Amino acid sequence: LINSIRSNYNQSIPICIIPYDDKIQRLGSLVSDSVFLFDDRESLDKWDKFALDVWSNECFNSRQRKAWYHGSNTIRKLCSFDGIFKKFIYIDSDSLVMSSLEDCFNKLDDYDCFFDDWEHSKNNPFLNIDLIKEKYDISDIDVRSNCHCSDFFGSKSTLLTDQSIRDLRSALCDEGDIRFINERGWWDEVYLFSYITFKLNWKVFNYTLSTNPRERTGNIAGVDPFVENEYVLFNKQGLKPIHRIHYMGYSSDVFRRLCKGENTNIPHQEVFLYYRFMDDEEQRQRPLKKANLADTTQRLLQKIVQKIKKS
Repeated sequence: LINSIRSNYNQSIPICIIPYDDKIQRLGSLVSDSVFLFDDRESLDKWDKFALDVWSNECFNSRQRKAWYHGSNTIRKLCSFDGIFKKFIYIDSDSLVMSSLEDCFNKLDDYDCFFDDWEHSKNNPFLNIDLIKEKYDISDIDVRSNCHCSDFFGSKSTLLTDQSIRDLRSALCDEGDIRFINERGWWDEVYLFSYITFKLNWKVFNYTLSTNPRERTGNIAGVDPFVENEYVLFNKQGLKPIHRIHYMGYSSDVFRRLCKGENTNIPHQEVFLYYRFMDDEEQRQRPLKKANLADTTQRLLQKIVQKIKKS
């Protein structure tokens, strides 16, 4: 991701890495004059507590007992609002930047937040449209425009204050707004983030709702078709530039095997390897090999065992 930012956008722009958990030893190798780790413990604890307070609400008590939920740390991406940047762009680390982000930053001159996803077009988006319309005299599109993903967005550090977070917690936990979050997302930060932009009435811009058709593209590997030109991907329909490709749904194990020289058949794996080994041409040009039968059989058995344990 860092290499793709440097190659396709800016060689020296500061980059802050928000750690998912306390396993940060290997991340230290990425630190440089312009790359640093987010280490504001107060901010991390504040957002962890906010999420825990919301998802522990009595409205969710029965579902909270589900054994598979252990407390997701994805809420930490909202620590970006406590960072040192007046304007910032957040990007999930399983992504590659494919074009300049200058226009994205410029959007923040006129908007509080920008997004680039198609959540608003889904039949059952993150927010409960009917319940919100029941309370507020607003249209479907007013609600849908605040249904957005959180893997790629930009905003300003001054927008989420400690007081606004307290007000959000009170509205959700004490005033019943928790009902506005669709039930299936009772633990997921992206549902909570959509509620936040709606409740605070932020002025948001989503590229996929742009009046300029050149700005409406896909971004998900394995779902949206792309065309490659010199290790840069474009939307297949109309060859539109895309901001990033998001390898959503592919495990870290797949990328570990790919980096060791195995052909994993993930979409645009040559593009990924180009940025992964940008400073190591020998690794980058190493031919990929198929997994041997023993490894394939072992992985299949592991999947079967995991399914049995879950059931």
